[in-house]
Amino acid sequence: MSAPATIWSPTYRGATVGFFGLAFMVAYSSAAITTSMPAAAKELDGLPLYGLAFGITMAASVVSMSLAAVWIDRVGPQIPLLTGVGLYVLGMFLASAAPTMGLLVAARALQGFGSGLDGVALYVGIARVFPVHLRPKMFGALAAAWLLPSIVGPALSGVITDRLGWRWVFATIPVLALLAAAVIYRGTRGTTMDVRAAPSRDAGRDPRARLAASVWRRPAWAILASASVLLLGDASARAHAGWPAELGIAVVLLCVSVSRLLPAGTWRMVRGLPSLILMRGLMGTSFTIADVYLPLYMIDQRNLPAWLAGLSLTVGGVTWAIGAWLAGRGRLRPSQSLQWGALAMLLGMAVSALVLVPGWPVWIAWLGWTAAGFGIGLAYPTQSVLVLEESAEHEQGMNSSALQLSETLTTAAALGVVGAVFAALLLWGEAGYVMAFGVAVALALGTVAVSRRAG
Repeated sequence: MSAPATIWSPTYRGATVGFFGLAFMVAYSSAAITTSMPAAAKELDGLPLYGLAFGITMAASVVSMSLAAVWIDRVGPQIPLLTGVGLYVLGMFLASAAPTMGLLVAARALQGFGSGLDGVALYVGIARVFPVHLRPKMFGALAAAWLLPSIVGPALSGVITDRLGWRWVFATIPVLALLAAAVIYRGTRGTTMDVRAAPSRDAGRDPRARLAASVWRRPAWAILASASVLLLGDASARAHAGWPAELGIAVVLLCVSVSRLLPAGTWRMVRGLPSLILMRGLMGTSFTIADVYLPLYMIDQRNLPAWLAGLSLTVGGVTWAIGAWLAGRGRLRPSQSLQWGALAMLLGMAVSALVLVPGWPVWIAWLGWTAAGFGIGLAYPTQSVLVLEESAEHEQGMNSSALQLSETLTTAAALGVVGAVFAALLLWGEAGYVMAFGVAVALALGTVAVSRRAG
Protein backbone atom coordinates (compact mmCIF):
# COMPACT_ATOMS: atom_id res chain seq x y z
CA MET A 1 0.00 0.00 0.00
CA SER A 2 1.50 3.33 -1.11
CA ALA A 3 1.94 6.19 1.32
CA PRO A 4 -0.57 9.04 1.06
CA ALA A 5 0.52 11.98 -1.07
CA THR A 6 1.99 15.04 0.62
CA ILE A 7 3.24 18.36 -0.72
CA TRP A 8 6.72 16.76 -0.65
CA SER A 9 5.72 13.71 -2.73
CA PRO A 10 7.57 13.42 -6.07
CA THR A 11 4.50 14.64 -7.97
CA TYR A 12 4.36 17.94 -6.09
CA ARG A 13 7.90 18.39 -4.76
CA GLY A 14 9.08 20.70 -7.54
CA ALA A 15 6.06 22.97 -7.24
CA THR A 16 6.37 23.02 -3.45
CA VAL A 17 10.03 24.03 -3.55
CA GLY A 18 9.35 26.67 -6.19
CA PHE A 19 6.36 28.24 -4.45
CA PHE A 20 8.18 28.12 -1.11
CA GLY A 21 11.24 29.72 -2.67
CA LEU A 22 9.19 32.52 -4.19
CA ALA A 23 7.53 33.27 -0.84
CA PHE A 24 10.94 33.17 0.84
CA MET A 25 12.29 35.65 -1.69
CA VAL A 26 9.38 38.04 -1.11
CA ALA A 27 9.83 37.80 2.67
CA TYR A 28 13.58 38.36 2.54
CA SER A 29 13.32 41.22 0.06
CA SER A 30 10.75 42.96 2.26
CA ALA A 31 13.06 42.83 5.28
CA ALA A 32 16.20 43.59 3.28
CA ILE A 33 14.84 46.59 1.39
CA THR A 34 13.35 48.11 4.54
CA THR A 35 16.77 47.83 6.19
CA SER A 36 18.81 49.21 3.29
CA MET A 37 16.48 51.97 2.09
CA PRO A 38 17.67 54.63 4.60
CA ALA A 39 21.21 54.28 3.26
CA ALA A 40 19.95 54.55 -0.31
CA ALA A 41 17.95 57.69 0.46
CA LYS A 42 20.93 59.27 2.19
CA GLU A 43 23.38 58.53 -0.62
CA LEU A 44 20.98 59.74 -3.32
CA ASP A 45 19.94 62.80 -1.31
CA GLY A 46 16.37 61.59 -1.53
CA LEU A 47 14.88 61.77 1.96
CA PRO A 48 11.88 63.82 0.69
CA LEU A 49 10.97 60.83 -1.53
CA TYR A 50 11.62 58.21 1.16
CA GLY A 51 7.96 57.57 1.96
CA LEU A 52 7.01 57.52 -1.71
CA ALA A 53 9.60 54.79 -2.34
CA PHE A 54 7.46 52.50 -0.18
CA GLY A 55 4.02 53.84 -1.07
CA ILE A 56 4.61 53.54 -4.81
CA THR A 57 5.12 49.77 -4.56
CA MET A 58 1.78 49.35 -2.81
CA ALA A 59 0.04 51.62 -5.32
CA ALA A 60 1.51 49.76 -8.31
CA SER A 61 0.62 46.38 -6.83
CA VAL A 62 -3.02 47.45 -6.51
CA VAL A 63 -3.19 47.98 -10.28
CA SER A 64 -1.39 44.74 -11.14
CA MET A 65 -3.53 42.69 -8.74
CA SER A 66 -6.57 43.82 -10.66
CA LEU A 67 -4.99 43.15 -14.04
CA ALA A 68 -3.81 39.76 -12.78
CA ALA A 69 -7.41 38.75 -12.06
CA VAL A 70 -8.36 39.34 -15.71
CA TRP A 71 -5.23 37.80 -17.15
CA ILE A 72 -5.09 34.67 -14.97
CA ASP A 73 -8.73 33.77 -15.50
CA ARG A 74 -8.09 33.91 -19.25
CA VAL A 75 -4.71 32.20 -19.70
CA GLY A 76 -3.95 30.45 -16.41
CA PRO A 77 -1.48 31.53 -13.72
CA GLN A 78 1.85 30.41 -15.18
CA ILE A 79 2.52 33.23 -17.68
CA PRO A 80 1.38 36.02 -15.29
CA LEU A 81 3.52 34.54 -12.49
CA LEU A 82 6.68 34.33 -14.61
CA THR A 83 6.01 37.78 -16.03
CA GLY A 84 5.65 39.13 -12.49
CA VAL A 85 8.98 37.62 -11.51
CA GLY A 86 10.61 39.11 -14.59
CA LEU A 87 9.28 42.60 -13.85
CA TYR A 88 10.33 42.30 -10.21
CA VAL A 89 13.85 41.24 -11.19
CA LEU A 90 14.12 44.06 -13.71
CA GLY A 91 12.96 46.55 -11.09
CA MET A 92 15.55 45.27 -8.64
CA PHE A 93 18.39 45.59 -11.13
CA LEU A 94 17.28 49.09 -12.14
CA ALA A 95 17.09 50.09 -8.48
CA SER A 96 20.60 48.78 -7.84
CA ALA A 97 21.93 51.05 -10.59
CA ALA A 98 19.70 54.07 -9.94
CA PRO A 99 21.73 57.33 -10.07
CA THR A 100 18.91 59.40 -8.50
CA MET A 101 16.16 58.87 -5.94
CA GLY A 102 13.54 59.59 -8.59
CA LEU A 103 14.74 56.68 -10.71
CA LEU A 104 14.89 54.48 -7.62
CA VAL A 105 11.23 55.29 -6.93
CA ALA A 106 10.37 54.40 -10.54
CA ALA A 107 12.19 51.07 -10.15
CA ARG A 108 10.25 50.44 -6.94
CA ALA A 109 7.01 50.96 -8.89
CA LEU A 110 8.10 48.23 -11.31
CA GLN A 111 8.83 45.94 -8.35
CA GLY A 112 5.37 46.61 -6.96
CA PHE A 113 3.74 45.83 -10.29
CA GLY A 114 5.59 42.53 -10.49
CA SER A 115 4.82 41.53 -6.91
CA GLY A 116 1.09 42.22 -7.44
CA LEU A 117 1.03 39.82 -10.39
CA ASP A 118 2.94 37.19 -8.43
CA GLY A 119 0.75 37.44 -5.34
CA VAL A 120 -2.46 36.58 -7.20
CA ALA A 121 -0.83 34.06 -9.57
CA LEU A 122 0.74 32.21 -6.64
CA TYR A 123 -2.64 31.61 -5.01
CA VAL A 124 -4.26 30.40 -8.22
CA GLY A 125 -1.21 28.29 -9.03
CA ILE A 126 -1.61 26.44 -5.75
CA ALA A 127 -5.25 25.74 -6.62
CA ARG A 128 -4.26 24.43 -10.06
CA VAL A 129 -1.38 22.21 -8.90
CA PHE A 130 -2.46 20.81 -5.52
CA PRO A 131 -5.60 18.83 -4.71
CA VAL A 132 -7.99 20.31 -2.16
CA HIS A 133 -6.69 18.27 0.79
CA LEU A 134 -3.09 19.45 0.25
CA ARG A 135 -3.79 23.17 -0.16
CA PRO A 136 -3.88 23.92 3.61
CA LYS A 137 -0.43 22.37 4.00
CA MET A 138 0.94 24.38 1.08
CA PHE A 139 -0.40 27.63 2.46
CA GLY A 140 1.07 26.66 5.82
CA ALA A 141 4.43 26.16 4.12
CA LEU A 142 4.17 29.64 2.59
CA ALA A 143 3.71 31.10 6.07
CA ALA A 144 6.76 29.17 7.28
CA ALA A 145 8.76 30.67 4.40
CA TRP A 146 8.46 34.05 6.15
CA LEU A 147 9.94 32.79 9.42
CA LEU A 148 13.69 32.72 8.69
CA PRO A 149 13.74 36.00 6.71
CA SER A 150 11.90 37.78 9.53
CA ILE A 151 14.61 36.67 11.97
CA VAL A 152 17.84 37.01 9.97
CA GLY A 153 16.79 39.24 7.06
CA PRO A 154 17.32 42.62 8.72
CA ALA A 155 20.67 41.61 10.23
CA LEU A 156 22.00 40.06 7.02
CA SER A 157 20.94 42.95 4.80
CA GLY A 158 22.33 45.36 7.38
CA VAL A 159 25.74 43.70 7.14
CA ILE A 160 25.63 43.79 3.33
CA THR A 161 24.64 47.47 3.41
CA ASP A 162 27.41 48.38 5.85
CA ARG A 163 30.16 46.34 4.19
CA LEU A 164 29.31 46.45 0.48
CA GLY A 165 26.66 49.14 0.10
CA TRP A 166 22.89 49.23 -0.34
CA ARG A 167 23.11 48.56 -4.09
CA TRP A 168 24.31 45.03 -3.42
CA VAL A 169 21.14 44.29 -1.47
CA PHE A 170 19.01 45.13 -4.51
CA ALA A 171 21.38 43.34 -6.90
CA THR A 172 21.47 40.01 -5.04
CA ILE A 173 17.74 39.51 -4.40
CA PRO A 174 17.00 38.73 -8.11
CA VAL A 175 19.13 35.60 -7.83
CA LEU A 176 16.59 34.12 -5.39
CA ALA A 177 13.70 35.19 -7.62
CA LEU A 178 15.13 33.65 -10.78
CA LEU A 179 15.96 30.38 -9.03
CA ALA A 180 12.41 30.14 -7.65
CA ALA A 181 10.87 30.89 -11.06
CA ALA A 182 13.01 28.22 -12.72
CA VAL A 183 12.00 25.61 -10.14
CA ILE A 184 8.31 26.59 -10.44
CA TYR A 185 8.43 26.29 -14.24
CA ARG A 186 10.10 22.89 -14.08
CA GLY A 187 8.00 21.61 -11.18
CA THR A 188 4.61 22.54 -12.68
CA ARG A 189 5.11 21.21 -16.21
CA GLY A 190 2.22 18.99 -17.19
CA THR A 191 -0.21 20.65 -14.78
CA THR A 192 -3.03 23.10 -15.56
CA MET A 193 -0.86 26.10 -14.63
CA ASP A 194 -0.94 27.29 -18.25
CA VAL A 195 -4.48 26.19 -19.14
CA ARG A 196 -7.34 28.62 -19.45
CA ALA A 197 -10.23 27.94 -17.09
CA ALA A 198 -13.45 26.83 -18.74
CA PRO A 199 -16.12 29.55 -18.60
CA SER A 200 -19.26 28.86 -16.61
CA ARG A 201 -22.30 27.66 -18.51
CA ASP A 202 -24.41 29.81 -16.21
CA ALA A 203 -22.58 33.03 -17.03
CA GLY A 204 -25.81 34.76 -17.93
CA ARG A 205 -27.51 33.89 -14.67
CA ASP A 206 -24.73 33.91 -12.08
CA PRO A 207 -24.18 37.44 -10.66
CA ARG A 208 -20.52 36.69 -9.98
CA ALA A 209 -20.10 35.46 -13.56
CA ARG A 210 -21.67 38.67 -14.82
CA LEU A 211 -19.13 40.54 -12.69
CA ALA A 212 -16.35 38.51 -14.30
CA ALA A 213 -17.77 39.34 -17.74
CA SER A 214 -17.24 43.05 -17.03
CA VAL A 215 -13.68 42.77 -15.73
CA TRP A 216 -12.44 45.33 -18.22
CA ARG A 217 -13.70 47.97 -15.78
CA ARG A 218 -11.58 46.72 -12.89
CA PRO A 219 -8.23 48.16 -13.99
CA ALA A 220 -9.78 51.64 -14.17
CA TRP A 221 -11.11 51.35 -10.61
CA ALA A 222 -7.75 49.92 -9.53
CA ILE A 223 -5.94 52.95 -10.96
CA LEU A 224 -8.27 55.21 -8.98
CA ALA A 225 -7.61 53.17 -5.84
CA SER A 226 -3.87 53.33 -6.52
CA ALA A 227 -4.00 57.11 -6.83
CA SER A 228 -5.94 57.25 -3.56
CA VAL A 229 -3.21 55.25 -1.83
CA LEU A 230 -0.59 57.77 -2.97
CA LEU A 231 -2.78 60.69 -1.83
CA LEU A 232 -3.18 59.03 1.57
CA GLY A 233 0.57 58.68 1.92
CA ASP A 234 1.12 62.32 1.06
CA ALA A 235 -1.64 63.55 3.38
CA SER A 236 -0.43 61.45 6.31
CA ALA A 237 2.90 63.30 6.20
CA ARG A 238 1.03 66.56 6.99
CA ALA A 239 3.62 68.45 4.93
CA HIS A 240 1.24 71.20 3.73
CA ALA A 241 -1.76 73.11 5.00
CA GLY A 242 -4.23 71.30 2.76
CA TRP A 243 -3.50 67.84 4.15
CA PRO A 244 -6.90 67.41 5.91
CA ALA A 245 -8.79 68.02 2.66
CA GLU A 246 -6.40 65.74 0.76
CA LEU A 247 -6.89 63.04 3.36
CA GLY A 248 -10.68 63.29 3.15
CA ILE A 249 -10.70 63.21 -0.66
CA ALA A 250 -8.39 60.19 -0.69
CA VAL A 251 -10.57 58.26 1.75
CA VAL A 252 -13.74 58.98 -0.25
CA LEU A 253 -12.12 57.97 -3.55
CA LEU A 254 -10.72 54.84 -1.96
CA CYS A 255 -14.10 53.81 -0.53
CA VAL A 256 -15.77 54.29 -3.92
CA SER A 257 -13.12 52.34 -5.83
CA VAL A 258 -12.87 49.53 -3.29
CA SER A 259 -16.61 48.91 -3.47
CA ARG A 260 -16.13 48.21 -7.20
CA LEU A 261 -13.15 45.92 -6.72
CA LEU A 262 -14.55 43.63 -4.01
CA PRO A 263 -17.49 41.20 -4.33
CA ALA A 264 -20.99 42.48 -3.67
CA GLY A 265 -21.97 42.10 -0.03
CA THR A 266 -18.45 42.47 1.38
CA TRP A 267 -19.29 45.47 3.56
CA ARG A 268 -22.62 43.90 4.61
CA MET A 269 -20.82 40.78 5.91
CA VAL A 270 -22.75 38.44 3.64
CA ARG A 271 -21.98 34.90 4.75
CA GLY A 272 -19.27 33.03 2.87
CA LEU A 273 -16.92 34.56 0.32
CA PRO A 274 -17.72 38.27 1.01
CA SER A 275 -17.12 37.84 4.75
CA LEU A 276 -13.89 35.93 4.11
CA ILE A 277 -12.58 38.81 2.04
CA LEU A 278 -13.71 41.38 4.61
CA MET A 279 -12.09 39.37 7.40
CA ARG A 280 -8.74 39.37 5.58
CA GLY A 281 -8.85 43.16 5.29
CA LEU A 282 -9.75 43.76 8.94
CA MET A 283 -7.35 41.18 10.33
CA GLY A 284 -4.37 42.22 8.24
CA THR A 285 -4.91 45.90 8.97
CA SER A 286 -5.29 45.37 12.71
CA PHE A 287 -2.08 43.36 12.90
CA THR A 288 -0.12 45.78 10.71
CA ILE A 289 -1.07 48.87 12.70
CA ALA A 290 0.05 47.30 15.97
CA ASP A 291 3.13 45.86 14.27
CA VAL A 292 4.14 49.34 13.10
CA TYR A 293 3.55 51.27 16.32
CA LEU A 294 4.63 48.72 18.94
CA PRO A 295 8.39 48.84 18.16
CA LEU A 296 8.19 52.62 17.79
CA TYR A 297 6.60 52.89 21.25
CA MET A 298 9.29 50.70 22.76
CA ILE A 299 12.03 52.96 21.37
CA ASP A 300 10.32 56.30 21.83
CA GLN A 301 8.66 55.86 25.23
CA ARG A 302 10.49 52.92 26.87
CA ASN A 303 13.99 53.81 25.56
CA LEU A 304 14.79 50.30 24.37
CA PRO A 305 17.50 49.70 21.73
CA ALA A 306 16.19 49.00 18.25
CA TRP A 307 17.13 45.31 18.28
CA LEU A 308 15.26 44.71 21.53
CA ALA A 309 12.27 46.80 20.48
CA GLY A 310 12.00 44.65 17.37
CA LEU A 311 11.78 41.46 19.42
CA SER A 312 7.99 41.57 19.08
CA LEU A 313 8.38 41.16 15.31
CA THR A 314 10.50 38.05 15.77
CA VAL A 315 8.17 36.56 18.39
CA GLY A 316 5.14 37.22 16.20
CA GLY A 317 6.86 35.68 13.18
CA VAL A 318 7.64 32.48 15.05
CA THR A 319 4.14 31.99 16.46
CA TRP A 320 2.62 32.95 13.10
CA ALA A 321 4.49 30.01 11.53
CA ILE A 322 3.32 27.71 14.35
CA GLY A 323 -0.30 28.74 13.84
CA ALA A 324 -0.04 28.21 10.08
CA TRP A 325 1.49 24.77 10.64
CA LEU A 326 -1.39 23.81 12.92
CA ALA A 327 -3.96 25.06 10.41
CA GLY A 328 -2.29 23.04 7.67
CA ARG A 329 -2.54 19.79 9.59
CA GLY A 330 -6.30 19.74 9.10
CA ARG A 331 -7.13 18.78 12.68
CA LEU A 332 -9.35 21.85 13.11
CA ARG A 333 -12.47 22.63 11.14
CA PRO A 334 -12.10 25.76 8.97
CA SER A 335 -14.64 27.61 11.10
CA GLN A 336 -12.59 26.79 14.21
CA SER A 337 -9.36 28.03 12.63
CA LEU A 338 -11.03 31.30 11.65
CA GLN A 339 -12.84 31.97 14.91
CA TRP A 340 -10.12 30.77 17.27
CA GLY A 341 -7.52 32.66 15.24
CA ALA A 342 -9.54 35.87 15.44
CA LEU A 343 -10.04 35.45 19.20
CA ALA A 344 -6.33 34.74 19.78
CA MET A 345 -5.37 37.85 17.84
CA LEU A 346 -7.86 40.00 19.77
CA LEU A 347 -6.55 38.63 23.08
CA GLY A 348 -2.97 39.27 21.99
CA MET A 349 -3.78 42.84 20.93
CA ALA A 350 -5.49 43.58 24.24
CA VAL A 351 -2.62 42.14 26.29
CA SER A 352 0.01 43.95 24.22
CA ALA A 353 -1.85 47.25 24.72
CA LEU A 354 -1.30 46.90 28.48
CA VAL A 355 2.29 48.04 27.90
CA LEU A 356 0.80 51.54 27.56
CA VAL A 357 -0.27 51.46 31.23
CA PRO A 358 2.34 53.20 33.41
CA GLY A 359 4.35 50.74 35.49
CA TRP A 360 3.59 47.66 33.41
CA PRO A 361 6.68 45.73 32.19
CA VAL A 362 7.64 45.68 28.52
CA TRP A 363 7.53 41.90 28.38
CA ILE A 364 3.73 42.05 28.59
CA ALA A 365 3.76 43.29 24.98
CA TRP A 366 5.87 40.36 23.81
CA LEU A 367 3.58 37.94 25.65
CA GLY A 368 0.57 39.45 23.91
CA TRP A 369 2.27 39.41 20.54
CA THR A 370 2.86 35.69 20.95
CA ALA A 371 -0.91 35.15 20.95
CA ALA A 372 -1.55 37.70 18.19
CA GLY A 373 0.98 36.08 15.85
CA PHE A 374 -0.42 32.62 16.55
CA GLY A 375 -3.96 33.81 15.84
CA ILE A 376 -3.23 35.39 12.50
CA GLY A 377 -1.13 32.37 11.52
CA LEU A 378 -4.08 30.11 12.31
CA ALA A 379 -6.59 32.14 10.29
CA TYR A 380 -4.65 33.43 7.26
CA PRO A 381 -4.00 30.12 5.44
CA THR A 382 -7.55 29.02 6.16
CA GLN A 383 -8.95 32.17 4.54
CA SER A 384 -6.87 31.52 1.42
CA VAL A 385 -7.96 27.88 1.22
CA LEU A 386 -11.64 28.69 1.65
CA VAL A 387 -11.62 31.46 -0.96
CA LEU A 388 -10.23 29.03 -3.52
CA GLU A 389 -12.71 26.33 -2.49
CA GLU A 390 -15.66 28.70 -2.89
CA SER A 391 -14.49 29.92 -6.31
CA ALA A 392 -15.22 28.27 -9.61
CA GLU A 393 -12.06 27.66 -11.60
CA HIS A 394 -12.76 30.63 -13.88
CA GLU A 395 -13.20 32.87 -10.81
CA GLN A 396 -10.06 31.90 -8.89
CA GLY A 397 -8.02 34.81 -10.21
CA MET A 398 -10.80 37.31 -9.56
CA ASN A 399 -11.43 36.21 -5.99
CA SER A 400 -7.76 35.75 -5.08
CA SER A 401 -7.22 39.29 -6.32
CA ALA A 402 -10.13 40.55 -4.20
CA LEU A 403 -8.72 38.82 -1.11
CA GLN A 404 -5.36 40.56 -1.47
CA LEU A 405 -6.85 43.89 -2.53
CA SER A 406 -9.02 43.88 0.59
CA GLU A 407 -5.96 43.68 2.81
CA THR A 408 -3.77 46.04 0.80
CA LEU A 409 -6.33 48.82 0.42
CA THR A 410 -7.76 48.60 3.93
CA THR A 411 -4.26 48.69 5.40
CA ALA A 412 -3.26 51.64 3.21
CA ALA A 413 -6.34 53.63 4.24
CA ALA A 414 -5.95 52.85 7.94
CA LEU A 415 -2.22 53.60 8.03
CA GLY A 416 -2.78 56.90 6.24
CA VAL A 417 -5.50 58.07 8.63
CA VAL A 418 -3.84 56.71 11.77
CA GLY A 419 -0.51 58.21 10.72
CA ALA A 420 -2.01 61.67 10.25
CA VAL A 421 -3.83 61.58 13.59
CA PHE A 422 -0.76 60.17 15.33
CA ALA A 423 1.37 63.05 14.05
CA ALA A 424 -1.25 65.54 15.27
CA LEU A 425 -1.13 64.01 18.77
CA LEU A 426 2.65 64.05 19.18
CA LEU A 427 2.45 66.98 21.59
CA TRP A 428 0.16 65.00 23.90
CA GLY A 429 2.64 62.40 25.12
CA GLU A 430 1.43 58.84 24.63
CA ALA A 431 -1.99 59.86 23.27
CA GLY A 432 -0.98 58.95 19.73
CA TYR A 433 0.01 55.45 20.76
CA VAL A 434 -3.22 54.99 22.70
CA MET A 435 -5.15 56.01 19.57
CA ALA A 436 -3.18 53.65 17.32
CA PHE A 437 -3.59 50.66 19.62
CA GLY A 438 -7.25 51.55 20.10
CA VAL A 439 -7.82 51.36 16.34
CA ALA A 440 -5.94 48.04 16.16
CA VAL A 441 -8.01 46.51 18.97
CA ALA A 442 -11.26 47.82 17.45
CA LEU A 443 -10.40 46.23 14.11
CA ALA A 444 -9.50 42.98 15.89
CA LEU A 445 -12.90 43.05 17.57
CA GLY A 446 -14.51 43.51 14.16
CA THR A 447 -12.49 40.54 12.90
CA VAL A 448 -14.00 38.34 15.62
CA ALA A 449 -17.50 39.39 14.58
CA VAL A 450 -16.90 38.74 10.89
CA SER A 451 -15.20 35.39 11.54
CA ARG A 452 -18.54 33.90 12.60
CA ARG A 453 -19.91 34.50 9.12
CA ALA A 454 -16.77 33.62 7.16
CA GLY A 455 -16.42 29.94 7.98
